[in-house]
Amino acid sequence: MPKLQLALDGDLSDGLAVLEKAHACVDIVETGTPLVFREGMRAVRVIRAAYPGLRLLSDLKIMDAGEAEADIAFDAGADIVTVLGLSGDETIQGALASAEKGDGQVMVDMMGVADPTQRAAELIALGCDLLCLHTAHDQQSRRGSPWRQLAQVRAAYPALSLAIAGGVSLSLLPQILPLHPQIVVVGSAITAAADPGLAARLIHEGIREYGDA
Repeated sequence: MPKLQLALDGDLSDGLAVLEKAHACVDIVETGTPLVFREGMRAVRVIRAAYPGLRLLSDLKIMDAGEAEADIAFDAGADIVTVLGLSGDETIQGALASAEKGDGQVMVDMMGVADPTQRAAELIALGCDLLCLHTAHDQQSRRGSPWRQLAQVRAAYPALSLAIAGGVSLSLLPQILPLHPQIVVVGSAITAAADPGLAARLIHEGIREYGDA
């Protein structure tokens, strides 16, 4: 069954207000990069304290100093940190080393990677087991959802754990779910909705209905 990851990119108070309404339908909560820029690891600590049962991802998009930067997020209470697939192999290995110290996990964000299928092969060789196909926010109006890249990588690596992010909404689930992502990342389709709790519930139910079919 795919998991629903809620990306919180606003300020912390807005994020907590959304979580209060939506947390029952969320499997993973993400402190998005803009939120990390605003609040630093305080956002991770506050959400961890408020929702100890939720898995917590810190979207650091690590590009250098992989072990040291991942350590910061894991020490604050994150379960998952992100590193960019464009990063050097040494940086990715450092983030993986940080995760191995405890029970952490690394998600490799493939945003901007020219050939995700080829890069996936290299990342698997490094020991990565969770990749995120991600259309950048600034490119969504031109490129749309990354579900086509998800299709390519899924075809090449049927057993690999994959996430999809960037412009994901309820209307795109029929294209996304047949590709069997392990994680569906949703941001503004929930956080900007008039009723975030209802939006989260509808997306969560859509995921569950497909998984139960």
